[in-house]
Amino acid sequence: MNSKNEIFDLLSLLKVFDVNYASEEDCNAVQDLDVNNPEDVSKAVNALLTLEFRSYLPTVQARLKELLRSCLDNPAEDFEKLFDRVELVFEDSVTDRRAFMRTLLKELEDPRKT
Repeated sequence: MNSKNEIFDLLSLLKVFDVNYASEEDCNAVQDLDVNNPEDVSKAVNALLTLEFRSYLPTVQARLKELLRSCLDNPAEDFEKLFDRVELVFEDSVTDRRAFMRTLLKELEDPRKT
């Protein structure tokens, strides 16, 4: 990554899960999902993020996915600074932020969802 602050560009991917951003309806739709279960994370991504992400310009989509891949390729990146900036709608806390972000990326890269 070019800059330590570049990771904060990924906030646009997490904002849909922020209790201060999400509608009450969206919060209710995903709050009971297990945020530490990849299958439930996939459900949450598909419920709240996929449609919004597809509304981004293709260049923005590509840049965010590349940035996320770059962060995940860095074993020292634990996404703590990123997750500290959002209050997630889920009942439980994320115990493995890298796994959460890996699942999020997997869903965004799924060609069936384009």
